[in-house]
Amino acid sequence: MPLRTGIHDDPETAVYLNEPRDFACLFPQPRVDYGRYEPRFRQLGLGAYRRRNEVVERRFAKIATYFETARSVLEIGAADAKFLRYARQEYPHLVIASVEMDENSRPERDQVEGLAQFAGLPEVASFLAACRDVLAPGGRLIAEVPSLDDPLLALFQVPEYGAFHFQRQHPYVYSARSVARLLGRHGFGVERVIPHQRRPGGDEALRGLVEPLDGAYRERLEASGFADAVIVVAAVER
Repeated sequence: MPLRTGIHDDPETAVYLNEPRDFACLFPQPRVDYGRYEPRFRQLGLGAYRRRNEVVERRFAKIATYFETARSVLEIGAADAKFLRYARQEYPHLVIASVEMDENSRPERDQVEGLAQFAGLPEVASFLAACRDVLAPGGRLIAEVPSLDDPLLALFQVPEYGAFHFQRQHPYVYSARSVARLLGRHGFGVERVIPHQRRPGGDEALRGLVEPLDGAYRERLEASGFADAVIVVAAVER
C-alpha cells in the first residue's frame, strides 16, 4: 500500500508499506553511484556535529559487552570507520575490518591503523547467508538499520518528516519486528532488539535548548519501543 511520494533526495520516488505496516520499500528501486555519493551530513552542513564522538559512544555502550570476548569485528557500511576506531580504542585486542563502497570516506578509513578494508561482498552470494557462513562459533551479527518505528513517523505522525526520513541509500526500511523476522528466516536466532534514538542533533543552538531534556526523552522513547534506528543482535541457529 502506498505511504507517500517523495523522499529526501528524490521527489518522484514512492514509499510503499507491506500489509502489516512493519516494512517499507522504495519504488522504483534507486541506484546509488557511490563514486559521486555525498553523505547527508555533508549535504546539510553537519560536519561539526559529525566530529563529535557522542553518537558513536552511545551506540557502542548499548552493545559493548559483545566486544569483551570478541577477537575480530567486521563492520558492513562502515563509512568513515569512526565506530571501529572507537571499538578498538576500548578493546585494543580487536582485529577490525570494514566493507564500504563509498570512496569519498576512504581517506578517513585510511587513517585507522590496522583496518582491513573491502569494497563490497561478492554479488553472487546471498548477503545473510554469507554473514552466517563467516561467523565464528559464538559470533554475533549486530545489525543497526533506520527504523520504521521512528517516533516522528509512527508516534507523532509528522507528514513532512517522511521526506527527510526516507532516502535513496536505504531502499528498504524495517521495523524491529520485520528485521527480526528477516533474520529468523535466514537461520539466525534473535537475542536482543534494542531501540536506538539518534536524533536530535546537528544544529548547535537547538542542541543547547533540548540537551537538558534529551537524555530523558531518548530513554522514554526507547523504553516504549520507538526510535529512529533499531539494533538487532542475532546468533546462528545451530
